[in-house]
Amino acid sequence: DKEILMTFSEQAAIAIKNAKLYKEQQNITLGSIKSLAAVLNTRTPRSYKPKELFLKIALGIGKELRLNSEDLRNLHYATILHDAGQVAFPDRILTKGDKLTGKEYDIIRRHPGKSVSIIKHISILKPIIPIILHHHENFDGSGYPKGLKGEEIPLCARIMAVANAFSAMITKRPYRQKVDIKSAIVEVKKNAGTQFDPCVIHAFLKVLKDKNIVSLIKKGM
Repeated sequence: DKEILMTFSEQAAIAIKNAKLYKEQQNITLGSIKSLAAVLNTRTPRSYKPKELFLKIALGIGKELRLNSEDLRNLHYATILHDAGQVAFPDRILTKGDKLTGKEYDIIRRHPGKSVSIIKHISILKPIIPIILHHHENFDGSGYPKGLKGEEIPLCARIMAVANAFSAMITKRPYRQKVDIKSAIVEVKKNAGTQFDPCVIHAFLKVLKDKNIVSLIKKGM
């Protein structure tokens, strides 16, 4: 009995040690990704770093939809790096003070592919490639770059689409004023089933009831 207890104790100690090592590795990976984002931030005329609100909403939706820990981690990484490809675009387009021309918009539409080209050689980031590539797909198939629709679009990409659109609407851009919170919510709800996954919208509306999210939104306004 004593030997059995000692064996169990040793196995438990190994398991705890492995768990700590895994956690440390995840922290190192996240730190590296944030460092990459910081480097990208120095290469763009406007702040590249995603707003905390965008990240919190995306992860909040993921938790509401009961994503597992691996999917939540990939969603986190993708949220940080989703617009990395913008570093390849001319400053004049990113800082333009009025509406983009058709040609300029076509250039902007290439950013998911450009983002993928930046991260594709980093093995730890391969799982987030489909998320980043398809976060501008629309639920009805009218989005880009592939025109995927419904559940053809990765769930994390559908989540990012909603979080990205909402946070963008309530943020001032060089070419437009920000939208008030109520109007932004109405716009997102209006596009359920066309631009956005209705299930994701349902989860999004629940997330907006979180006090911490409400505080972040008010702070940003």
